Amino acid sequence: MRRLRRPQVLLALLASVLAATLTACGQAERLTPPGSLARELDLTGQTLTVGGKEFAEQVILCKMTIALLQSTGATVNDRCDTKGSANVRAALTTGQIDMYWEYTGTAWRTYLSQESTIADPTTLYDAVKAADAGNRITWLDPTPFNNTYAIGVRTDLAQQLGVRTISDFAAVVRRGDPRGTLCVDQEFTGREDGLQGLLATYDLTLDDQALDTREIDDIYPALAAADPCTFGEVFATDGRLNPLRLSTLVDDKGYFLPYNAALTVRTDVAARAPRMALLGRMLAPALTEQVMRQLNERVSVGNRSPDEVARSFLREQGLIG
Repeated sequence: MRRLRRPQVLLALLASVLAATLTACGQAERLTPPGSLARELDLTGQTLTVGGKEFAEQVILCKMTIALLQSTGATVNDRCDTKGSANVRAALTTGQIDMYWEYTGTAWRTYLSQESTIADPTTLYDAVKAADAGNRITWLDPTPFNNTYAIGVRTDLAQQLGVRTISDFAAVVRRGDPRGTLCVDQEFTGREDGLQGLLATYDLTLDDQALDTREIDDIYPALAAADPCTFGEVFATDGRLNPLRLSTLVDDKGYFLPYNAALTVRTDVAARAPRMALLGRMLAPALTEQVMRQLNERVSVGNRSPDEVARSFLREQGLIG
Protein backbone atom coordinates (compact mmCIF):
# COMPACT_ATOMS: atom_id res chain seq x y z
CA MET A 1 0.00 0.00 0.00
CA ARG A 2 1.44 3.36 -1.07
CA ARG A 3 1.91 5.83 1.80
CA LEU A 4 0.89 9.43 1.20
CA ARG A 5 3.47 12.12 1.81
CA ARG A 6 2.58 14.82 4.37
CA PRO A 7 1.45 17.42 1.75
CA GLN A 8 -0.77 14.79 0.13
CA VAL A 9 -2.25 13.87 3.50
CA LEU A 10 -3.03 17.51 4.18
CA LEU A 11 -4.58 17.96 0.76
CA ALA A 12 -6.71 14.85 1.19
CA LEU A 13 -7.85 16.04 4.62
CA LEU A 14 -8.68 19.47 3.24
CA ALA A 15 -10.68 17.95 0.40
CA SER A 16 -12.62 15.81 2.88
CA VAL A 17 -13.45 18.81 5.07
CA LEU A 18 -14.49 20.85 2.03
CA ALA A 19 -16.77 18.08 0.77
CA ALA A 20 -18.39 17.77 4.19
CA THR A 21 -18.88 21.54 4.34
CA LEU A 22 -20.51 21.65 0.91
CA THR A 23 -22.80 18.77 1.85
CA ALA A 24 -23.80 20.53 5.05
CA CYS A 25 -24.50 23.75 3.12
CA GLY A 26 -26.64 21.85 0.64
CA GLN A 27 -28.65 20.32 3.48
CA ALA A 28 -29.05 23.72 5.15
CA GLU A 29 -30.58 25.16 1.99
CA ARG A 30 -33.23 22.44 1.90
CA LEU A 31 -34.61 22.99 5.39
CA THR A 32 -37.72 20.95 4.59
CA PRO A 33 -37.37 17.32 3.44
CA PRO A 34 -38.65 16.84 -0.13
CA GLY A 35 -41.95 15.18 -0.90
CA SER A 36 -44.20 14.84 -3.94
CA LEU A 37 -43.89 18.52 -4.94
CA ALA A 38 -40.08 18.37 -5.02
CA ARG A 39 -40.28 15.41 -7.41
CA GLU A 40 -42.00 17.72 -9.89
CA LEU A 41 -40.43 21.10 -9.08
CA ASP A 42 -36.80 22.10 -8.52
CA LEU A 43 -36.14 25.67 -7.37
CA THR A 44 -32.56 25.14 -6.23
CA GLY A 45 -30.63 28.40 -6.33
CA GLN A 46 -33.70 30.66 -6.16
CA THR A 47 -34.30 33.05 -3.27
CA LEU A 48 -37.95 33.93 -2.63
CA THR A 49 -39.76 36.10 -0.08
CA VAL A 50 -43.20 34.97 1.10
CA GLY A 51 -45.61 37.34 2.84
CA GLY A 52 -48.94 37.00 4.60
CA LYS A 53 -51.53 38.80 6.69
CA GLU A 54 -51.68 38.62 10.47
CA PHE A 55 -54.57 36.25 11.27
CA ALA A 56 -54.24 32.51 11.86
CA GLU A 57 -55.44 31.25 8.48
CA GLN A 58 -53.08 33.55 6.59
CA VAL A 59 -50.10 32.63 8.73
CA ILE A 60 -50.84 28.92 8.20
CA LEU A 61 -51.01 29.38 4.42
CA CYS A 62 -47.83 31.44 4.50
CA LYS A 63 -45.97 28.78 6.50
CA MET A 64 -47.21 26.06 4.12
CA THR A 65 -45.80 28.00 1.19
CA ILE A 66 -42.44 28.48 2.88
CA ALA A 67 -42.15 24.77 3.71
CA LEU A 68 -43.09 23.73 0.18
CA LEU A 69 -40.62 26.12 -1.43
CA GLN A 70 -37.87 24.98 0.93
CA SER A 71 -38.60 21.37 0.01
CA THR A 72 -37.86 22.21 -3.64
CA GLY A 73 -34.44 23.66 -2.76
CA ALA A 74 -35.31 27.37 -2.66
CA THR A 75 -33.99 29.76 -0.02
CA VAL A 76 -37.01 31.47 1.53
CA ASN A 77 -37.39 34.71 3.46
CA ASP A 78 -40.30 34.74 5.93
CA ARG A 79 -42.54 37.82 5.89
CA CYS A 80 -45.61 36.18 7.39
CA ASP A 81 -47.79 38.03 9.90
CA THR A 82 -47.86 41.50 8.27
CA LYS A 83 -50.71 43.60 9.64
CA GLY A 84 -53.34 44.77 7.18
CA SER A 85 -54.40 43.63 3.71
CA ALA A 86 -53.30 46.90 2.08
CA ASN A 87 -49.79 46.58 3.50
CA VAL A 88 -49.31 43.04 2.20
CA ARG A 89 -50.66 43.89 -1.25
CA ALA A 90 -48.37 46.95 -1.40
CA ALA A 91 -45.42 44.76 -0.43
CA LEU A 92 -46.23 42.51 -3.40
CA THR A 93 -46.72 45.26 -5.97
CA THR A 94 -43.53 47.09 -4.90
CA GLY A 95 -41.40 43.96 -4.96
CA GLN A 96 -40.78 43.70 -1.20
CA ILE A 97 -42.28 40.22 -1.30
CA ASP A 98 -42.65 37.74 -4.15
CA MET A 99 -45.94 36.08 -3.22
CA TYR A 100 -48.76 35.78 -0.69
CA TRP A 101 -52.23 34.24 -0.42
CA GLU A 102 -55.11 36.58 -1.31
CA TYR A 103 -58.89 36.23 -1.53
CA THR A 104 -60.87 36.74 -4.72
CA GLY A 105 -63.51 38.98 -3.15
CA THR A 106 -60.89 41.21 -1.53
CA ALA A 107 -59.02 41.67 -4.81
CA TRP A 108 -62.19 42.34 -6.83
CA ARG A 109 -63.55 45.05 -4.54
CA THR A 110 -60.48 46.51 -2.85
CA TYR A 111 -57.58 46.30 -5.31
CA LEU A 112 -59.39 46.17 -8.64
CA SER A 113 -62.13 48.63 -7.54
CA GLN A 114 -64.93 46.64 -9.18
CA GLU A 115 -68.45 47.41 -8.02
CA SER A 116 -70.25 44.56 -9.78
CA THR A 117 -71.19 41.48 -7.77
CA ILE A 118 -70.18 38.06 -9.11
CA ALA A 119 -71.74 35.32 -7.00
CA ASP A 120 -70.19 32.30 -8.73
CA PRO A 121 -66.75 31.53 -7.20
CA THR A 122 -65.21 30.21 -10.45
CA THR A 123 -66.45 33.13 -12.52
CA LEU A 124 -65.13 35.59 -9.95
CA TYR A 125 -61.73 33.86 -9.81
CA ASP A 126 -61.43 33.97 -13.61
CA ALA A 127 -62.35 37.66 -13.66
CA VAL A 128 -59.88 38.54 -10.91
CA LYS A 129 -57.08 36.52 -12.51
CA ALA A 130 -57.60 38.22 -15.88
CA ALA A 131 -57.87 41.72 -14.42
CA ASP A 132 -54.87 41.40 -12.10
CA ALA A 133 -52.67 40.17 -14.94
CA GLY A 134 -52.55 43.80 -16.00
CA ASN A 135 -50.92 44.58 -12.66
CA ARG A 136 -48.23 41.97 -13.33
CA ILE A 137 -49.69 39.64 -10.72
CA THR A 138 -50.29 35.95 -11.44
CA TRP A 139 -52.97 33.99 -9.57
CA LEU A 140 -52.27 30.30 -9.01
CA ASP A 141 -55.08 27.75 -8.55
CA PRO A 142 -57.82 28.68 -6.03
CA THR A 143 -58.85 26.72 -2.94
CA PRO A 144 -62.30 25.13 -2.61
CA PHE A 145 -62.74 26.89 0.75
CA ASN A 146 -64.48 30.26 0.73
CA ASN A 147 -63.47 32.41 3.70
CA THR A 148 -66.17 34.97 3.19
CA TYR A 149 -67.03 37.62 5.72
CA ALA A 150 -70.06 36.74 7.82
CA ILE A 151 -72.07 38.07 10.73
CA GLY A 152 -71.76 35.76 13.72
CA VAL A 153 -73.90 35.32 16.82
CA ARG A 154 -74.05 32.79 19.63
CA THR A 155 -76.27 29.92 18.48
CA ASP A 156 -78.56 29.94 21.52
CA LEU A 157 -79.13 33.71 21.23
CA ALA A 158 -79.89 33.40 17.52
CA GLN A 159 -82.60 30.91 18.43
CA GLN A 160 -83.96 33.11 21.22
CA LEU A 161 -84.11 36.13 18.94
CA GLY A 162 -85.45 34.19 15.96
CA VAL A 163 -82.56 35.42 13.84
CA ARG A 164 -81.38 33.41 10.84
CA THR A 165 -80.45 36.04 8.25
CA ILE A 166 -78.74 39.44 8.20
CA SER A 167 -82.15 40.94 7.42
CA ASP A 168 -83.37 39.42 10.70
CA PHE A 169 -80.48 41.14 12.49
CA ALA A 170 -81.45 44.44 10.87
CA ALA A 171 -84.99 43.95 12.17
CA VAL A 172 -83.64 43.45 15.71
CA VAL A 173 -81.81 46.78 15.45
CA ARG A 174 -84.80 48.63 14.02
CA ARG A 175 -87.14 47.53 16.78
CA GLY A 176 -84.74 48.97 19.35
CA ASP A 177 -83.75 45.70 21.01
CA PRO A 178 -80.67 46.42 23.19
CA ARG A 179 -79.13 43.20 21.85
CA GLY A 180 -78.95 44.75 18.36
CA THR A 181 -75.23 45.49 18.73
CA LEU A 182 -72.37 44.79 16.32
CA CYS A 183 -68.61 44.34 16.78
CA VAL A 184 -66.27 44.92 13.82
CA ASP A 185 -62.55 45.43 13.41
CA GLN A 186 -60.99 48.67 12.20
CA GLU A 187 -60.09 47.38 8.73
CA PHE A 188 -63.70 46.31 8.06
CA THR A 189 -64.96 49.86 8.72
CA GLY A 190 -62.93 51.26 5.83
CA ARG A 191 -62.96 48.44 3.27
CA GLU A 192 -64.84 48.75 -0.01
CA ASP A 193 -66.35 45.34 0.77
CA GLY A 194 -66.89 46.17 4.43
CA LEU A 195 -69.21 47.91 6.87
CA GLN A 196 -70.59 50.85 4.89
CA GLY A 197 -71.67 48.69 1.96
CA LEU A 198 -73.23 46.18 4.35
CA LEU A 199 -75.25 48.88 6.12
CA ALA A 200 -76.39 50.35 2.80
CA THR A 201 -77.39 46.97 1.38
CA TYR A 202 -79.51 46.13 4.42
CA ASP A 203 -80.77 49.72 4.92
CA LEU A 204 -79.35 49.68 8.43
CA THR A 205 -78.17 52.44 10.75
CA LEU A 206 -76.08 51.79 13.86
CA ASP A 207 -75.42 54.51 16.43
CA ASP A 208 -72.20 54.72 18.44
CA GLN A 209 -73.68 52.68 21.30
CA ALA A 210 -74.65 49.84 18.96
CA LEU A 211 -71.29 49.66 17.14
CA ASP A 212 -68.05 48.53 18.79
CA THR A 213 -64.66 48.52 17.04
CA ARG A 214 -61.98 46.14 18.31
CA GLU A 215 -59.25 43.76 17.15
CA ILE A 216 -60.60 40.86 15.10
CA ASP A 217 -59.28 38.28 17.58
CA ASP A 218 -61.22 40.02 20.37
CA ILE A 219 -64.55 39.79 18.53
CA TYR A 220 -64.95 36.03 18.98
CA PRO A 221 -64.78 35.97 22.80
CA ALA A 222 -66.99 39.08 22.85
CA LEU A 223 -69.65 37.20 20.88
CA ALA A 224 -69.31 34.13 23.11
CA ALA A 225 -69.95 36.35 26.14
CA ALA A 226 -72.52 38.49 24.26
CA ASP A 227 -70.66 41.45 25.72
CA PRO A 228 -70.24 44.18 24.55
CA CYS A 229 -71.95 42.97 21.38
CA THR A 230 -74.37 40.22 20.42
CA PHE A 231 -73.47 40.19 16.72
CA GLY A 232 -70.10 40.60 15.06
CA GLU A 233 -67.89 40.36 12.00
CA VAL A 234 -66.38 36.87 11.65
CA PHE A 235 -64.72 34.75 8.97
CA ALA A 236 -66.57 31.72 7.62
CA THR A 237 -63.59 29.34 8.02
CA ASP A 238 -62.45 30.56 11.43
CA GLY A 239 -61.54 27.72 13.79
CA ARG A 240 -63.21 29.37 16.78
CA LEU A 241 -66.77 29.24 15.46
CA ASN A 242 -67.54 25.65 16.48
CA PRO A 243 -65.80 25.58 19.90
CA LEU A 244 -67.46 28.87 20.91
CA ARG A 245 -70.84 27.68 19.56
CA LEU A 246 -71.20 30.57 17.17
CA SER A 247 -73.47 30.53 14.13
CA THR A 248 -73.24 32.68 11.02
CA LEU A 249 -76.23 34.49 9.56
CA VAL A 250 -77.38 33.92 6.00
CA ASP A 251 -76.40 36.81 3.74
CA ASP A 252 -79.88 36.85 2.22
CA LYS A 253 -79.23 39.90 0.00
CA GLY A 254 -75.96 38.51 -1.32
CA TYR A 255 -73.75 41.38 -0.21
CA PHE A 256 -70.58 39.42 0.52
CA LEU A 257 -68.65 38.10 -2.46
CA PRO A 258 -66.93 34.70 -2.61
CA TYR A 259 -63.52 34.82 -0.91
CA ASN A 260 -61.67 31.80 -2.26
CA ALA A 261 -57.95 31.94 -1.57
CA ALA A 262 -55.12 31.62 -4.09
CA LEU A 263 -51.40 32.20 -4.03
CA THR A 264 -50.67 35.47 -5.84
CA VAL A 265 -47.19 35.76 -7.35
CA ARG A 266 -45.44 38.65 -9.07
CA THR A 267 -45.51 37.77 -12.76
CA ASP A 268 -41.77 38.30 -13.21
CA VAL A 269 -41.14 35.82 -10.39
CA ALA A 270 -43.57 33.29 -11.88
CA ALA A 271 -41.86 33.68 -15.27
CA ARG A 272 -38.52 32.72 -13.70
CA ALA A 273 -39.96 29.35 -12.74
CA PRO A 274 -43.04 28.51 -14.84
CA ARG A 275 -43.49 25.18 -13.06
CA MET A 276 -44.08 27.05 -9.80
CA ALA A 277 -47.76 26.83 -10.73
CA LEU A 278 -47.53 23.22 -9.56
CA LEU A 279 -47.45 24.49 -5.97
CA GLY A 280 -50.97 25.84 -6.28
CA ARG A 281 -52.15 22.93 -8.39
CA MET A 282 -51.00 20.32 -5.87
CA LEU A 283 -51.88 22.15 -2.63
CA ALA A 284 -55.04 24.17 -3.27
CA PRO A 285 -57.49 21.28 -3.97
CA ALA A 286 -56.78 19.77 -0.54
CA LEU A 287 -57.83 22.95 1.27
CA THR A 288 -61.57 22.42 1.62
CA GLU A 289 -63.69 24.46 4.02
CA GLN A 290 -63.77 21.63 6.57
CA VAL A 291 -60.00 21.17 6.37
CA MET A 292 -59.26 24.88 6.72
CA ARG A 293 -61.55 25.22 9.75
CA GLN A 294 -59.78 22.30 11.41
CA LEU A 295 -56.34 23.74 10.72
CA ASN A 296 -57.42 27.16 11.97
CA GLU A 297 -58.88 25.59 15.11
CA ARG A 298 -55.59 23.85 15.93
CA VAL A 299 -53.92 27.28 16.02
CA SER A 300 -56.67 29.52 17.41
CA VAL A 301 -58.06 27.10 19.99
CA GLY A 302 -55.40 24.39 20.36
CA ASN A 303 -52.57 26.92 20.69
CA ARG A 304 -50.32 25.01 18.28
CA SER A 305 -47.86 27.02 16.21
CA PRO A 306 -48.93 27.80 12.63
CA ASP A 307 -45.66 26.38 11.34
CA GLU A 308 -46.21 23.07 13.14
CA VAL A 309 -49.81 22.83 11.90
CA ALA A 310 -48.78 23.69 8.34
CA ARG A 311 -45.94 21.16 8.17
CA SER A 312 -47.97 18.40 9.80
CA PHE A 313 -50.71 18.81 7.19
CA LEU A 314 -48.23 18.89 4.30
CA ARG A 315 -46.60 15.68 5.55
CA GLU A 316 -50.02 14.01 5.78
CA GLN A 317 -50.62 14.97 2.15
CA GLY A 318 -47.17 13.69 1.15
CA LEU A 319 -46.25 17.11 -0.25
CA ILE A 320 -43.15 17.30 1.99
CA GLY A 321 -41.10 14.61 3.71
